Amino acid sequence: MTKLFQLSNDLEVNNSAHILYFFEDHNSYLNNMIAYMKAGIERNHHLLIIENTYLFNEAEKKINQLFPNEAKNFIHYIDNYFFYRCYGDFHIHSIVEHFSEILTPFLNEKMNIRTWAHVEWKEQDDISSKLEEFEHLADCSVNESGLMSVCAYSASDVSASLQTAMMKSHEYLMTDQEFVRSSLYRK
Repeated sequence: MTKLFQLSNDLEVNNSAHILYFFEDHNSYLNNMIAYMKAGIERNHHLLIIENTYLFNEAEKKINQLFPNEAKNFIHYIDNYFFYRCYGDFHIHSIVEHFSEILTPFLNEKMNIRTWAHVEWKEQDDISSKLEEFEHLADCSVNESGLMSVCAYSASDVSASLQTAMMKSHEYLMTDQEFVRSSLYRK
């Protein structure tokens, strides 16, 4: 049976959802990440948070105020610098394989898990096509694993053409104030 979660007044999603988030405002971003974590913890979901150290430290201040110590055991943090950049350039297949290795213990134990990944990269040639391919592979992985997954990007770091292309590999689109079904999504 597929469980539905209401994420806005007009939209419900099931357990397996690939969400593209283009953020512009630092505070809205943190508030949305905390709300996502809170909703997961309320449903006994483990949360894999792939975030930069600065923003996670900011979120952790709120986490410490909102969640009891037992709930914090459901939050698993990975530094996104090492997650995305430790391969030199943005090496798509290594990142996807690494992500799978991290998820395997949770999935083997039949734990509910949701992910939040702030995607960042260092300057390099052909990054747009790499990100587009990466998100296509991530969509396949999210659907196969039955995950709810947010892929967050700073809107100022992504061209309009790349934003449009990535909407084809995410069923849902989120901004600081909106959450809608992507009309461009192709499963």
